[in-house]
Amino acid sequence: MQPTQRTQRKLNPVKLKAAAVSIHLPKFITIVNLSKLLGVRVEHLTRKMRELGFEHLGNDHVLDFETSGLIATEYNFEPIEDEDEAKDLLPAAVEADMSGFPERPPIVTIMGHVDHGKTTILDYLRKSSIVAGEHGGITQHIGAFSVGLASGKTITFLDTPGHSAFLKMRQRGANITDIVVLVVAADDSIMPQTKEAIKHAKAAGVPMIVAINKVDKPNVDIPRVLSDLAANDIDIEDYGGETQVVRVSGLTGQGIDTLEDAIVTLSEIQDYRAPQQCAAEGWVLESVMKKGRGNVATVLVRRGVLKAGCELVAGTCRARVRSLRDENGKPLKTAGPGHAVEVDGWKTLPEAGDEVLEAKSERAAKDVVEYRESRLRHLREMKDIDVINEKRRAERRQQAEAAEAGAGARAARPEPAADDGPTRLNFIVRSDVSGSAEAIVDAIEALGNDEVHVGVLSAGVGSPTESDVELAHAAGAAVLCFHVKPDKDVVAKAARLKIDLARHTVIYHLIEDVTARLSAELAPIIKTEVVGEAEIRGVFTIMDRGKPKKIAGCRVLNGSIAKSARVRVQTAAGATVFEGAVDTLRHLKAEIAEAKKGSECGLSLKDWEAFDEGMTVQAITETAVKRYL
Repeated sequence: MQPTQRTQRKLNPVKLKAAAVSIHLPKFITIVNLSKLLGVRVEHLTRKMRELGFEHLGNDHVLDFETSGLIATEYNFEPIEDEDEAKDLLPAAVEADMSGFPERPPIVTIMGHVDHGKTTILDYLRKSSIVAGEHGGITQHIGAFSVGLASGKTITFLDTPGHSAFLKMRQRGANITDIVVLVVAADDSIMPQTKEAIKHAKAAGVPMIVAINKVDKPNVDIPRVLSDLAANDIDIEDYGGETQVVRVSGLTGQGIDTLEDAIVTLSEIQDYRAPQQCAAEGWVLESVMKKGRGNVATVLVRRGVLKAGCELVAGTCRARVRSLRDENGKPLKTAGPGHAVEVDGWKTLPEAGDEVLEAKSERAAKDVVEYRESRLRHLREMKDIDVINEKRRAERRQQAEAAEAGAGARAARPEPAADDGPTRLNFIVRSDVSGSAEAIVDAIEALGNDEVHVGVLSAGVGSPTESDVELAHAAGAAVLCFHVKPDKDVVAKAARLKIDLARHTVIYHLIEDVTARLSAELAPIIKTEVVGEAEIRGVFTIMDRGKPKKIAGCRVLNGSIAKSARVRVQTAAGATVFEGAVDTLRHLKAEIAEAKKGSECGLSLKDWEAFDEGMTVQAITETAVKRYL
């Protein structure tokens, strides 16, 4: 609970003659426990708090450290402040003048729509075969490559995925890059993910070069592409602007030299430099568990020099660098600014996008990780506090309402309301790399509607474990495996517990699978069709087993009325007054199975006899129509 502005003014410490006494307060404390620490009656404390502007108080109301500390000062106590902030590790301030530092390779991000040829262009630049190794021709996670050019310059390329599910990874690529190369297919022009890439590049505030790819294909429309670029607020050189546009073919190599020259020229103008005689800093581009090497993270160095023995912290993970390797697996002794390297030695897997900082010692790295873990727990607890307080206030309101309704002064504590919300399908996500796991979670959590939605119990890197299977069994979840293969023991246990281990290698196939599972939970649309219609022309009373029974005398106007049919009765105004089953169907005195158009019949209905002349009896069929998200 946050104090109001009026409360803030009143909570200024009072000036008492006696010196304030120090008191240690926990991060969260109930009002009743605070009263014990302060040594005052709880009634006095709550009355004092109401005078200060607090509302809706109960003895079990939870206060955070800031609020309880302000209240403690009213009783001449000095709350002990948390000084753990000094334990965190922060990046160094950016120098205003970088001209005195050594040059570093520019970091260039390739962006664009799916299948517009981003990886093919990189293929040609570094003479490798990345495309052949990708499933479905789509890049599945960020790749970082340092390319030595004929001019003697080195460029570090980031290849970001083009599929929309990897939105965050493209955002991350734009935010750590120096230059963006926007790839646009000459036969496709601007597409939805091209627009997203433009937005991310502009948000990052970095210069851009446009590569119009696939110009070797027949029937391409370059003027249309140029016009679409201008329409999307890109100030291209062809129209008198500053953004270079290069026509290329990643397949044949046409224009690649020109693209290379454009990147080198722009990087020389921007003059990228970084200090090296300082603690190393960078970003985690990707992390994965590799057989024989353990936890491995691809780190892009921002400043300083990485070398074996460095103590690193990334998020709540730490590492003593055991070895460095380039993108080809070649061991390296050091890695300076602008280079991306694989780092071995992580205790746990960091997440893609975590900032990497070098600590002075192992002890310092441990302290930083412990502090960050404690801070995360604290933040989670703070989010829970408002929920807890609101729940307790609601319970008190319900108890008061029950008492007013005559339930008595000792009204029972209300049971929690039944959850009438949407159906939740639980999943456990396991992927080969953390970036893909993050993208999958973001993509599937966005699926669903008001009736059904996705719940992700856990997401991690590596093959699913027996613990994952046990969790899936307890929660009724399925395990989504992306580019990972469960071992035999896990498969056997999953089969025994009837747990679905769904394996995928292409992201949109996985999303389609989850969408189909959600669609299967949607209630079908019930389509009602009238197959027969009869008008009630008279109402008769007969004796059936000694009891009077009403019979409707009808004439069938359309279709047929079967004894087994489900029927509904409507008034002359069209209002439905009954829907149910036929009890008896007769022609004269004979029982019949069906009365067809033009015939007359007498019928009675189960549990309803309020017939009236002029009403209509309709025989209906109901068909369940499957729904899809």
